Amino acid sequence: MRQRSLQRRLLGIIAGLLLGAMVWPGLSTATVEEQRKRLPPPARACSDPIAGLWMGHQYLRDHWNRFTLDIRRPDPDAPDLHGEIRSHFWEAPTHVEQPPACDGVSDQFKGVMPATGRFEENHVSFTGHSYQVVESICGNLRSYYPDAFSGALSPDGTEFISQNDDGHNPVIPVLFRRIKCDEPDRPTPDLPPPRVPPAYSQGCGCF
Repeated sequence: MRQRSLQRRLLGIIAGLLLGAMVWPGLSTATVEEQRKRLPPPARACSDPIAGLWMGHQYLRDHWNRFTLDIRRPDPDAPDLHGEIRSHFWEAPTHVEQPPACDGVSDQFKGVMPATGRFEENHVSFTGHSYQVVESICGNLRSYYPDAFSGALSPDGTEFISQNDDGHNPVIPVLFRRIKCDEPDRPTPDLPPPRVPPAYSQGCGCF
């Protein structure tokens, strides 16, 4: 009885993991490798270990999201970070890795979130606030939960695998790669007036 019970539990765990990989492909380690292949080459020899532009390109369920983290650190000796998170979202199958033309059915839009965070002991956290639409390419925004990324830098400092926890959806890995070093004294971009989307009972952190 005991042996059979243990075998059943193990089979249940294995089945659950396989089901999770099918339902949530973004949770798969293989998907991180796929994300890595989609990204531009990394920036090298940056003077600051964390400041600069970081890009992630992720597929989850029925949509793509291309993230750009504009991370700034005014004081190189302090852990405080600020900047913004930009998101380009489009509904499409897995093979449509680049934003398609508007078909009048699928949603596609660009948005921005002012962001703050910290960089301590090789670990970065960067959280977005008050999501704003900057371009509605196709369809209508239903809701968007601001993204919150956190993870540890790779040994060479060019990447970090982040957990995106928006407080509403499964915590999923997003690979970020620094594609541009920080530029001293660059101006802070002006953000558009906030657009408050209508409240809905459902949301996915990306629409």
